[in-house]
Amino acid sequence: MDIRFEKGILRENALLLCEWSNEQGKAFQEQWMGPLISYPLDCGKVTGLENLFSIFQQERFIGVIQKVRADGDSVHVGRFVLDPRKTGEGLGTAALKRFTDLLFEDENVQSITLTVFDSNRRAKRLYEKLGFVIDEIIETPKLKYVMRKTR
Repeated sequence: MDIRFEKGILRENALLLCEWSNEQGKAFQEQWMGPLISYPLDCGKVTGLENLFSIFQQERFIGVIQKVRADGDSVHVGRFVLDPRKTGEGLGTAALKRFTDLLFEDENVQSITLTVFDSNRRAKRLYEKLGFVIDEIIETPKLKYVMRKTR
């Protein structure tokens, strides 16, 4: 699969991302954006995110992922979402694998973390498939897991 990343997001792709997310509803947006970004999603909320990467399959925009923060030798990623019409095609697996490989090209990065809600079973299975393991359980306000992949 020809998956590539570009840092940032073009306005037209941000609008497309908002359309995908808003069509799926508030619960869907919270799964990938977290509770701090209010629903409905708009272009300003997307373009204001730092270290956001657009995901492309060949030349087609299919989603985003964010390098949320780097703490010492660990990088936390989040806000990973693909076009809901493309799920089930292996694109999520390919995109996340490629992104983690890119992060691990930096020899200082020893681990990558991400957070997933317990209710998002599909995403949790994808992360486990790629070698992420539960590192921390957060029970409130909603059950979620911090998962870690080490070098």
